[in-house]
Amino acid sequence: MADEKIKRGPGRPTDKRKDTVLRLRIDAETHKKLNRCAEKRQVSMSEIVREAINEIVQEAEAESYDAKVPGGKKTQDNR
Repeated sequence: MADEKIKRGPGRPTDKRKDTVLRLRIDAETHKKLNRCAEKRQVSMSEIVREAINEIVQEAEAESYDAKVPGGKKTQDNR
C-alpha cells in the first residue's frame, strides 16, 4: 500500500504497523501496576499489553494442543 511507504516521524522501528486502537477500562491500581512495569522495562504500556495478550494466546493454544494429543501434557486432573 502507498500508506506504508510514507515516511513517518521518529519513533521505534517496527515490523508490524499498529493501526488498530483498543480502548479498555481498568481501575487505578491496575493502571499504576501497568505503568510501573512499562517504566521498569522501558517500553510503552501498549507494548506490555501486547506481550501479555501474546502470552495468554500461546498458553491457550498449548492447552488446546495438549488436550488434543494423546499422552499430552498431564495435569493434576488427568494424571
